[in-house]
Amino acid sequence: MDLLRQYQTLQGKQLAVNEGIQLLQQTRRELNQARSAAKAWGLTAVLANATLIPLNCIVNAFGLKSANTAYQLLVRALYDKFARSGTRLEGPAKNALSMLKKAIADELKRKALTEFVPGVNILVGLAEDSVAMMQVAMAVDAGNRETAALAFIIDRQLADAARRLAQLGIEHAEFLTRVERISRTV
Repeated sequence: MDLLRQYQTLQGKQLAVNEGIQLLQQTRRELNQARSAAKAWGLTAVLANATLIPLNCIVNAFGLKSANTAYQLLVRALYDKFARSGTRLEGPAKNALSMLKKAIADELKRKALTEFVPGVNILVGLAEDSVAMMQVAMAVDAGNRETAALAFIIDRQLADAARRLAQLGIEHAEFLTRVERISRTV
């Protein structure tokens, strides 16, 4: 292969690796931004669930009276759909707590101790909300671990590319040294 073609090939490799490094750096910056946003929203999700725990205890303790305005109807519908204890639970815990609540309430009713049913509802609701909060915290943690793993992979690729660029720089310098020797002998 002639010297010009060798030189162009070497330059092309250096350019490609350098562009790859720039793209990886851009990806890393974007991942950092996404990680920051995800951490903030994850914290918000955990705190929102933590806030619902005492609020649901209060609501369940006093009970929601019949709604009589459009606003109250909307609030009640939103509460029933998204905030009520057990609505955010997923998996076997939801079924287990629901069965436990029903079994205890049925037993209390059978023994004519119905005045204790609201207390059972509050305690089971507290358990449901606590489990929901833990599920959200675990999901946030899993997401944080996943983005950290992606960051590690990108960092490793950046280090590999930097080593490759340095190696190409050495090859470039060696090539120029060879060309210089050839030009002196010609």
